[in-house]
Amino acid sequence: MKVSHKITGSEREVMEVLWGRTEPMQTRELLEVMREKGKKWKRQTLNTLLFRLEDKGIVNRKRAYVQAALSEEELLQLQTQEILDDFYGGKYGNFFAALTGNKGIDSESEALLDSLMNKLKKK
Repeated sequence: MKVSHKITGSEREVMEVLWGRTEPMQTRELLEVMREKGKKWKRQTLNTLLFRLEDKGIVNRKRAYVQAALSEEELLQLQTQEILDDFYGGKYGNFFAALTGNKGIDSESEALLDSLMNKLKKK
């Protein structure tokens, strides 16, 4: 079964805290940080969010500690690839056509796309 890396708003809030850390964080400390941010979550609510994030491969948990398994950039890349695959058949041309509405693009955007395409060709 294909794993989706789509996350909810609450999961993103948890990830934003974890992305700001370089070391694993105790779950009780994470719960306290979330409470300071105005979340009136119970321990089970946080554990449910962490379980879902762990199931998606976005966090690692060991005993009472948790840390991000993916950087924000890595997660965004996975999510973008999933959108490309699911909605545009994995084809960049289909994506760009949808993005531009099959209309022309301005010269600045064209130059950026040309630059990106040249970088991709070199890889």
